[in-house]
Amino acid sequence: MEAVAKLNNYPTSPRKMRLLADLIRGMEVDKALGILQFNPKHPAVPLYKLLKSAINNWEQKNTDAKVEDANLVVKTIMVDGGRVIRRMRPAPQGRGYRIRKRSNHVTLVVDTEVVKATKEKKVLTKKAEPVEEKAAPEVKKARTKRTTAKTENKTTA
Repeated sequence: MEAVAKLNNYPTSPRKMRLLADLIRGMEVDKALGILQFNPKHPAVPLYKLLKSAINNWEQKNTDAKVEDANLVVKTIMVDGGRVIRRMRPAPQGRGYRIRKRSNHVTLVVDTEVVKATKEKKVLTKKAEPVEEKAAPEVKKARTKRTTAKTENKTTA
């Protein structure tokens, strides 16, 4: 059973947050927590807290199971753009440049990893016999003959 955690209107650009989200997408929870804990980028701290929140949400849904035994995986993580605060900055000759202070929304889904137990089927197959390759016709190179002829003339002289 999956658990969801959301972070809304975090004041950093979605592009910066996506760089970290791409690192942990599809990873096991323990590895993802380790990566986020020691990552120097500033959005790593709220993503770390969000992942811990998703793990706790999963624990609340599954009271009979343990996190260590469940093989939790970051199933999906989506980073969407949030509200944009617009500011004006003075520019030369009386103009103003527009500054957009972006924010983002992050949705993180944690689920147990499904281990697919496939039964190995023993199928008898004939070994393929090696196919004889046809030799390509040899192409004579004029330069090799000239160079050999020149070297022969030099050695005889």
